[in-house]
Order: sequence, then structure tokens, then C-alpha cells
Amino acid sequence: MTRVGDLDREAARTRLVEAYAAGRLSALELEARAAMVWGAGDTADLATAVDDLGEEPGTEPGPGGASRQLVRDLLVFLVCGAIAVVAWQVTGRGFFWPVWVLVYTGLPLLRPWWAARP
Repeated sequence: MTRVGDLDREAARTRLVEAYAAGRLSALELEARAAMVWGAGDTADLATAVDDLGEEPGTEPGPGGASRQLVRDLLVFLVCGAIAVVAWQVTGRGFFWPVWVLVYTGLPLLRPWWAARP
């Protein structure tokens, strides 16, 4: 078995987000599988989280794929951020830990800007 790195985990996370956007996963399944992806140490662990989604990793999006990807990333940012803020509010506040969820889910939104750099 091969060890997985952050790029492999990010590719798996993208597959999860696409499956969620297509309605093949619920929000709870998305969260549970995302936790499995980021905890995966080898390819078998990673495969457990994404192999039944029916998509091949690394497939290029068709026409308009970049805008669909941006919409998906924005949807994940808003949904996960809202869930985290509500959980923070319900659990009595304190340190604003949802900032870490917002940063993590907001990073893919910078992809178009990063790709446009000279």
C-alpha cells in the first residue's frame, strides 16, 4: 500500500464535494467522509471514502467546468461555515474556532486568482 499525501487528500475531497453537489451524498455523509479522507494514511484508507462515488479522479471538467467548480467550492464554504458557526453558537461560544473551518473551505475559492497569477 502506498502512503497518501495532501494532494491525494485534496483530490479525494474534491470528489466528495462534487458528489455532494450532485446529490449523491448528504451533508452528514460529506462531513464523515471528509474526516476519513483527512485521516487517511494510505491508499486503501482513501479508497474507502471515495471509491463508491462513481467518478474517476483527475477527470477534466467540460465547458464551464471552472465556473461549476467555483460554485461547488462556494457552496461547500457557505454550508460548512454555517454549520460550524451554528455549532459554535449552540455550544456556548468562546474562542471562534469556526475560523479554521472557514479558512480550510475558503482556500479553494482562491484557486482562480492563484491560477491567473503571472
